[in-house]
Amino acid sequence: MTDLDSAMIRAHATGDRAALISLYTQAADRANTLDAACFFLTHAYIFALEAGALEATPLHARLVAHGREA
Repeated sequence: MTDLDSAMIRAHATGDRAALISLYTQAADRANTLDAACFFLTHAYIFALEAGALEATPLHARLVAHGREA
């Protein structure tokens, strides 16, 4: 298991939404395919929306840029 995977599991276990936003964004940035990147971006975006985090706006913009969100 990678460090990123372990960090995601810990963040889920503790409910650390700020970490989840960051970690899923990192996973998107490291993804090998656009589909995988958008999968992780969607998760980061949802956590950002739930947290009322400022990151929601740029995450949404990335999804729109990839034709995944209107």
